[in-house]
Amino acid sequence: MTEGQLLKLREKIETDNVDSFYHWKDWERLRQEVLRMDHYECQICKEKGKYRRADIVHHVKHLKDRPDLALSIWDGEERQLISVCKRCHEDLHPERTVQYRYGKKEKPLTEERWD
Repeated sequence: MTEGQLLKLREKIETDNVDSFYHWKDWERLRQEVLRMDHYECQICKEKGKYRRADIVHHVKHLKDRPDLALSIWDGEERQLISVCKRCHEDLHPERTVQYRYGKKEKPLTEERWD
């Protein structure tokens, strides 16, 4: 990852605009490379002796925590990017599943509640 890309990504993290990173050409190329490397198999299911097709590439060390590894398959000898299925990815990110299902929770306008 170049210094310019890292600065741009950090800015996106600070402004809560990380999703646009997943449209970078460098990411899209790397994503395809990881899926091919893993034979489009979910690596978490595979560890459990099951087979499920993977269509998501997961950052093991979360993007917000380690933006310097955003475009790295490896961190030393450990995998940084792995192929996973949708179900396993939702298990890895339960906080995102709630947001997508129910929308982001916004702070109420007043303290008064009628629940």
